[in-house]
Amino acid sequence: MGSMVRRGVLAATFAGLAMLAPVAAQAAPALNSAPVAASEAGTLETRTFTGQGSAGGSPKRALRQAMDYALQSAAVAGYLESQCVTTYSRTYSHGAGYFSANVVISCTR
Repeated sequence: MGSMVRRGVLAATFAGLAMLAPVAAQAAPALNSAPVAASEAGTLETRTFTGQGSAGGSPKRALRQAMDYALQSAAVAGYLESQCVTTYSRTYSHGAGYFSANVVISCTR
């Protein structure tokens, strides 16, 4: 029983060290390396934004309004429209020609 516990502790220790190895390799840059932009270093920032809209007459109008609100939130956070993709969109009919919509976009820079 005691040897199984020691093996488990030893395995957990090695697993922890293996997870630290890539961090240590990134922490020490080469002596004569040029500065690297954040996107080239692999550190990308991704955020999601939501928008809700409602409109009479057409589900497309409600969807466009929801998309505009989501993109406006992304712009306030410093993202460009070209950095965003739609990950979810749905329209709802409430009868009598009235629609609402939800949109989720994911932006990466």
